Amino acid sequence: MEDILDRILGFLPQRSVFWTALGTSLLVLGLQTLTQKLNEVVQLPYMKEENQRERQKILGQAKKNKLSKSNP
Repeated sequence: MEDILDRILGFLPQRSVFWTALGTSLLVLGLQTLTQKLNEVVQLPYMKEENQRERQKILGQAKKNKLSKSNP
C-alpha cells in the first residue's frame, strides 16, 4: 500500500512549491481587490455608471426640447 502511495505522490512537486503558489495567488487576489477599490475611490463623478445613465437621459430630453422648439 505504501508503495502505491509513494508512486502517486511521487509525481507531485515539493510542499514548498504548493505554499509558494498559494502565497502568490493570495497576493495577486489581494492586489486585484486593492486596485478595484482604488479605482472606485479615484473615479471622477462623470465616469460612474449611474451618472452616465442620468447624463444620457438629460441629453435626450434636451435634444427633444430643442427639436420641438425648432419645428413649429
